[in-house]
Amino acid sequence: MSLKDRSFPVSPGTALSVFCLFLYSAGFIRIETKFNDYERRLRTVEEFMPQDKMEQARTDLHSAEQVVPPTSRQPETLRLKRSISHPPPFNNSAKIREMMEDIISSTWKICSNKGNLNVCPRGRPGPPGRAGPKGDRGRKGRKGAQGIMGPPGRSGKQGIMGPTGIRGEKGIKGDIGPPGIPGIPGTKGEPGESISKPKVTISPPKLTVNESNTASFLCSVSGNPAAQIFWSKVNGSLPSNRTKVTSNGQMQIASVRMEEAGEYKCLARNILGEDEKTAILVVQNKPKISLSPGPTYFEKGKNITLPKCHVTSFPPAIITWSRVRGELAYSRTVVKDGQLSIISAQKRDSGFYECKASNDLGEDSALTLLSVLELPRFTSNPPAQLNVRQKQNISVSCQAAGDPRPKIMWVRENSQLPVGRSQVSADGTLQIWNIKDEDSGRYICTATSAQLFKTSSLMRLTVGTVCKPIGVADRNRIPDARMTASSFHNGDYRPSYGRLNESSGHGGWCPKTLSDRTDYLQVDMGEVRFLCGVATQGLQGSSAWATSYKLQLSTDGITWNTYKETNIEKVFQGNLDRDSIVKLSLSTDVKARYVRFYPVTFSGYPCMRVEIFVLN
Repeated sequence: MSLKDRSFPVSPGTALSVFCLFLYSAGFIRIETKFNDYERRLRTVEEFMPQDKMEQARTDLHSAEQVVPPTSRQPETLRLKRSISHPPPFNNSAKIREMMEDIISSTWKICSNKGNLNVCPRGRPGPPGRAGPKGDRGRKGRKGAQGIMGPPGRSGKQGIMGPTGIRGEKGIKGDIGPPGIPGIPGTKGEPGESISKPKVTISPPKLTVNESNTASFLCSVSGNPAAQIFWSKVNGSLPSNRTKVTSNGQMQIASVRMEEAGEYKCLARNILGEDEKTAILVVQNKPKISLSPGPTYFEKGKNITLPKCHVTSFPPAIITWSRVRGELAYSRTVVKDGQLSIISAQKRDSGFYECKASNDLGEDSALTLLSVLELPRFTSNPPAQLNVRQKQNISVSCQAAGDPRPKIMWVRENSQLPVGRSQVSADGTLQIWNIKDEDSGRYICTATSAQLFKTSSLMRLTVGTVCKPIGVADRNRIPDARMTASSFHNGDYRPSYGRLNESSGHGGWCPKTLSDRTDYLQVDMGEVRFLCGVATQGLQGSSAWATSYKLQLSTDGITWNTYKETNIEKVFQGNLDRDSIVKLSLSTDVKARYVRFYPVTFSGYPCMRVEIFVLN
């Protein structure tokens, strides 16, 4: 590109700056021209003025204390008073330039007046004067008047918007204007929709979904004004974290569970009333089984029922039972309502049994263990009463059978076995050495199978004393007067005939009637003794005896207590025939003087012959 083709844009600001510079330069040239003209005039004055006039002019010049106002053709200059001890020689120095106005004004004195103007003759130019010494710099003059405002510059870019100002106070409400001119009535609009109470429709009315899927119902509502829609579950509550209800009446339940099956209600309500409808949700799932794993123990020979196989499913599942190893004894097994029953269970029925449930969606199964036990039974019982002397050694056998084999244990009631002087062997035999008085007490032998089934046998050990009969059979020891009864049948059945092995009369005591169960036979031992046992017989020569009875005891004949064991009234086993003697020991030693025998059950007639045993 050539120079001719180049173009430089000139802004208005640049043009204005150039114009102002041109004006300034022209003004400066004009001022310099004036200064030169004044210098020439000054030299002319110096040539014609007498020397004394010049001295006077210098004196006047140096003594001037006021500021000479500027002329209309000269700039304003500030004059300052100076005090100099030895003023420098008067010459055309730089200070003369500063005092140009004062000098020029002095020159007007020698000029003639023509009209309103002072006219001074122009002299010839004089030789240039020598430059005088540089004078002191005067103080800065006063600030000049403000110049004319220039044209506005170009608008700059818009600045960032400042923060919103504080909102002003609300103004006073104006007066209401005059009413307008009534217009022409408009045309009548279309009639609006009639109002009505809601009417609800649920779609679908019945929904079947698989478990873990999403169930969705739509509640459509008609009516005016628009009604509010509410969803709820009948006899339950909606799962809040998985239920979504939209504004158009749709309800969705995500990841449906079996327990969420049932009825759901949609209720719509507006100012005119409400309406509601229900829908049914059916949840399908494959079977799930809940079954106790066992083991479950049962007694051999009993009819047993295995734990129930609980199944949850829809549609309902088919439940079947099978044996893991071996076959079911179908002739002795019954399956009903998810339970397996076995009639007359045997040891061979023990093992694992499987419950299986299936439907169209799948199946599930679970196992349970059955264990059939043969309960422990004693094959060798310890004696009910054992009396020994001090320092003796004893060995008491206690053995039991069962399947599994029972475990034998010996314990002492309310105490422990003699420490260091006793042991229990593997076959269940209890051994105690060097018997002492403090070893007396009740000892219990227990046989346990599978830590579940057990049976016990009791032995009462007495050291130093013996449980002996008090001698009811001996009239010399227990006279007839100390044998009494609540009643007796007749003279052949008196109370005194109720002695063990008695043959007088008809050989025994019998009450007056069969219907009074408060009848009793009483023995007065003559003093308070420790009872340890009793014995009974039936009526001699006749089929009449008591098959069971109770005892009442008293120390004074006034206060009576029924004999108890483990806090339960003891019913003693009676006779099975008329002549056999049945002797029973009391598990607890009790004090008494008076003993009453109360028949409870009987064979033929409640007749008795008795003996009492005490500790000696």
